[in-house]
Amino acid sequence: MTSNIIIFPHCPKTGGTTLKERYRNSNDSFRITDLGDTVTDKSKVVFGHSVQIGYYEEQLASNLIYITCVRDPISRIMSMYNFYRTQMLYMNPDSPDIDFYMWFINKDVLRPMPVTKQYEYYLYQHVDHTDWFNDGTLKNMFTMNDMYLNTVLTWDVEKDTSYVDNTKIQQKIKEKNLIETHNMNITWERVMNKMDHVFFQEDDIVTRFDDLLAHYRLDLNAWKEMVYTNETTHDLSKHNLAYVKYHELDEDLKYLVELDLQADIEFYKRCEDKWKH
Repeated sequence: MTSNIIIFPHCPKTGGTTLKERYRNSNDSFRITDLGDTVTDKSKVVFGHSVQIGYYEEQLASNLIYITCVRDPISRIMSMYNFYRTQMLYMNPDSPDIDFYMWFINKDVLRPMPVTKQYEYYLYQHVDHTDWFNDGTLKNMFTMNDMYLNTVLTWDVEKDTSYVDNTKIQQKIKEKNLIETHNMNITWERVMNKMDHVFFQEDDIVTRFDDLLAHYRLDLNAWKEMVYTNETTHDLSKHNLAYVKYHELDEDLKYLVELDLQADIEFYKRCEDKWKH
């Protein structure tokens, strides 16, 4: 009988770390690609941020079950921001705190979270995504870098000053949303059709994952006490900082966030419609 192997691409900031910590130390068959673990047909779970979608079909003779976890994009973007604050403090405990707006306008070029939309993560993890860019199936997102250049500035020669041209900004946002919506649709049609099960971060993913292990006859030892991780809140509290929540943002910032996450919000809603129970 062909054995089953779970392939779990772990989109950052969606709650999957809890599952990793629950199983990794007691099971040699729980393979973590981010650590360079070798994957064979004796593996039971292949887990990690670097898991490639569509890669293992040619490498393994087993029956592959794709599972992943997604998160409400608004909640996720706040998690990313707060996580970045902890990383600054890791690098230098005396670092000043960074406000949300400063982080937000630079988030697409900052580490350690270079991919800020979930649909982008799944797109880039598919083995064929480069070919899809090359043959024109996907729209080139590098044009969106104009948002960070001087192309939205207008120079007033007489006054010898420059100012932000809001008309240009609105046009760039429109172009950006068209590109992202197109690429999100490709992700939905060509990548997410690989998924057999999709979890939602706000649900009890531990119980769901344990149930699926039993369903697919994958016997793994669990660290029973590990049912939830939230290191970000804890790490911030050590520096007398609070976890910033979405409702605490100004209305204009909320508008910018929802505008920027437009395609990812639609992606998440589609996941809910298909897999939310």
